[in-house]
Amino acid sequence: MTTLVRTIESNSEIRVALIIEQGRIKPVWFEEIDKPGRDRIVIKEICYKWIHSEGRVKIINFSVWDGRNNYRLSLNTVDFTWELGVAEYVSFP
Repeated sequence: MTTLVRTIESNSEIRVALIIEQGRIKPVWFEEIDKPGRDRIVIKEICYKWIHSEGRVKIINFSVWDGRNNYRLSLNTVDFTWELGVAEYVSFP
């Protein structure tokens, strides 16, 4: 069986709590601000971190896991906004 992973981009505005430790940032939890009855999603593990550029803008990306689902949090280091992506797993026989 083959599994395909794709990231669905969310249009939701999100709030992210993070810790800055020895010059490194670590997201701790996030929530979708515009979602009624929103719940904080507590990050249990940072799976991967990478940086890419969009023009002159540096984007810091975190692949995170909450114990059930995988997400991508992306921080724009110029305007300090976050974007959310939700991983979806599709299995093929």
